[in-house]
Amino acid sequence: MEFPLIVDVIDEDMMGDAARLTLYPSKAKVPIDMGDETESKPSYLSIPSFRRFHNVWVGQEDALLSELKAALENPTTEQGFARLVRKCYQHFSEAVNAKIRASHEDVTYVTSGAWKTPLEAGLMWMGGWRPRTAIVLAYSLMGIQIENELQQLLEGIILQSMATLTAKQLARLDAIQQYTSTKEKEISNRLSVLQILVADQQTIRATIADPPSESSNMAVTRDAMEPKLTGLQDLFIEAEKLRLRTLQELFAVLSPIQAAQYIVAAIQVAKAFCKLGEQFQEAHSGDANGRSSRDSGSNVWDIAFQGDVKRLREALDMGLDPSDIDYEGRTPLHLAAGKGHLECVALLVERGAEINVKDNDGVTPLLDALKGGHDEAAKFLRNNGARPDVKDAGNELCKAAACGDMEFLERLVEAGVDPNETDYSQRTPLHIVAAEGTAKDAEFLVHNGADVLAKDRHGYTPVDEARDTNNNATLRVLEAAVLQRQQELDDEDDTSDETSSSSPFDNKDDVDMVLTEEDQCSAC
Repeated sequence: MEFPLIVDVIDEDMMGDAARLTLYPSKAKVPIDMGDETESKPSYLSIPSFRRFHNVWVGQEDALLSELKAALENPTTEQGFARLVRKCYQHFSEAVNAKIRASHEDVTYVTSGAWKTPLEAGLMWMGGWRPRTAIVLAYSLMGIQIENELQQLLEGIILQSMATLTAKQLARLDAIQQYTSTKEKEISNRLSVLQILVADQQTIRATIADPPSESSNMAVTRDAMEPKLTGLQDLFIEAEKLRLRTLQELFAVLSPIQAAQYIVAAIQVAKAFCKLGEQFQEAHSGDANGRSSRDSGSNVWDIAFQGDVKRLREALDMGLDPSDIDYEGRTPLHLAAGKGHLECVALLVERGAEINVKDNDGVTPLLDALKGGHDEAAKFLRNNGARPDVKDAGNELCKAAACGDMEFLERLVEAGVDPNETDYSQRTPLHIVAAEGTAKDAEFLVHNGADVLAKDRHGYTPVDEARDTNNNATLRVLEAAVLQRQQELDDEDDTSDETSSSSPFDNKDDVDMVLTEEDQCSAC
């Protein structure tokens, strides 16, 4: 059985990433253009901005995973699966672009996987997954699905899964693996040379002070390291190109439904390692303030987290600072609010805890309460001066919309967060809801001031998003809101015209008054 190809690799220079990839659904005469994701992007991205981007990106990945699973449970057309594969590729391309842009600011941060858990970073190669891992995953899925579907295969039932890879597909996978292995080794060998060169004479001369001094000028050391860091960035970009190329060629081999199954497995593997890494990290996450797994419940943070108001009062009576921070910049108020312990929240505020304090990620106690769905705690904080000051509010709102977490989004808006805040692509939450949400969600945002005429960085409005995704119920809501908004704008223009064209003598009484004054002057 021969499966239709869904990807055409047009150019080997992968820096154009999405612009050079088109997906062909079976029997489709016109390729689906992936679009140029690199257009209009600045040359670099700050590390804090990259971290914020990544948090939003992960949320969008969750939404894509749900969409893929739903499609696989209720299979539609090959064109439908091809569209989903295209979305996933574009999503991955955005991450590649962001990493490359961030590498211009600090290539060591990106290549070391510093934004990941230690487990994930330890398994990374040049700031990401080894390209050969993608091929191994395909073979592993094939083996697992053959075991699971063996009886159906023996009965001659035709299945569109990794279990039915043809001989031609397997041969092409083998060719991809050989090419990828060669390129990986070339990059790894050049990296080993670069690592050895950190001990060359130029670097040693710059790092050995005569006499040694802590105040020695690090500019000399930085100058010595500059060519090494430039070389590291070049290798990193080559590694990213290879990752993109591997995905492109892999999707060229698989059918649309096979590619969808593959992507689901890849995302699930990544999320499993992330969760395991977090568990490892939590097991040894002690800090200078005494918060650790071995000392659970013995300090003011754990007491606030547990909601033991009696012990919290005793701790504060002993003179502990209610605004003291832990290694993550979190105060006891953050922890109490995040768990919805209203009595503890009230006690901490009464004792002078800073209400609008932000942790290392810019999160306030109010935001923790809103995230946890603790409306009473959130209301108390707002009544006592808490501001809806959300760091990267647009990203938070769009992430909530993309994950389908409308309860959190509604809490943010009702707390005073502007629904017209935008994410890194100038999208508002209404853009996200228009494409993936319900008419009810759209009505809520419009009712609370969301701008139906807002445009993202590509010039698309929420109406465009709803129309492109055939979200008809939401589209009707938005079109009605657009008509109302345009009528309001027209009314404002009419009012402005009337005001600008008015004369001080338009009123008859005013004319009479002026004539009377003139008559009085004549009489004088």
